[in-house]
Order: sequence, then C-alpha cells, then structure tokens
Amino acid sequence: MSSPDTDRWHIIEGQQVDLTGFNARGLILDIGGGGEGVIGRLFGNRVVAIDLHLSELEEAPAGPLKIVMDGRELKFVDDSFDTVTAFFSFLYIEASDQETVLREACRVLKPGGRIRIWDVVVPEIVLPGKDVFAVDVEARIPGQTIHTRYGVRWDGRHQDPSWFASLANSVGLLVEQKECFDGIFRVDLYKPAA
Repeated sequence: MSSPDTDRWHIIEGQQVDLTGFNARGLILDIGGGGEGVIGRLFGNRVVAIDLHLSELEEAPAGPLKIVMDGRELKFVDDSFDTVTAFFSFLYIEASDQETVLREACRVLKPGGRIRIWDVVVPEIVLPGKDVFAVDVEARIPGQTIHTRYGVRWDGRHQDPSWFASLANSVGLLVEQKECFDGIFRVDLYKPAA
C-alpha cells in the first residue's frame, strides 16, 4: 500500500547493477560520490569523490578522498585522472548542465582514460499524477550488496544512453559501449590519445 508521500512517485523497482567485475585504472574521479559512495567502497583510497553537498560526503563510507566540489567547474589540472565515474549522478544534474559536467570530466581525464556512467532511463512523458521519478537499485560489489533509491522531480527531463553518446561526441569523447538493462543503462566513453 502506498503512502501519501509516494502516491505521486513513479518508481522503477528491482534494478540490479553488478560491479563485481568492474576494473578501473589508476586514480578515479567519482562525480557525485557522496551518499552510498558505491565507487568509493569499491576502490577505496584510489577514489576522489566529489559532491555538491557536504552532508552527502559525510554520509558516504570512509576510504576515498572526499571534496565538496561542483562538477561544472572541477578544480583539478588537465589530464589528472585515469578514470572518471558517475554512478546515478547525472540524474541529479540539470540537463542544461550535463554537457558542461561531461566537458570538465573530459578535461581532467588523461588521454586514453575512460569514463563510465551508470544511470536510469527517464522518459520525457510524465505519467498523470506523478511528479517524482525514482529507481530502486541493488548495487553488488565484492562482499557486499547496497540497496538504495534515487529519485528526482519528474519535470519533463529525459535521459537515455543515446543522449549521453550525443553529449560525449560534442565534448570530444568517443563511445566505447552503450548497454541498457530494463530501466537502467551504462555508457562507457574514452578520451582519445593525443
């Protein structure tokens, strides 16, 4: 039975993300790495987790270096990271800012480096009576399963793997792979060597 708080929510339930085989090279920048801190849990002190909100970083488990920072204006020098990740972070970034965040991620990524984005497909069409879009995620990492829910106001925003492939091309990244599993997706990008 739904509560008054969730009556207006459209929830995609039971999404599983298996990260047990994910291998990331070198130093990792995790955009939106607060909250559950999934990437930080997986790679510990190899991760620099950034988030706009101190409270999100404080909630994340110990291990990575945690910095309050805006992904639209990264305070790192060019070519600093081997890998950039965004685990259900773009869901919280306004569509008008997503290209800027991806451009900044590309700037701080070393040539030959990889960006991996996991997120949820958000359709443009808002269902009547629903103004919050949410996804329940079960993230599996070695020795641990993390259960969480990600949700945002559903105000006509839209995202899918093709949207991110298009953004990638506009900032100089190449698409290595796109995969969609039920309601969630993964996009792997790389920065061509100079």
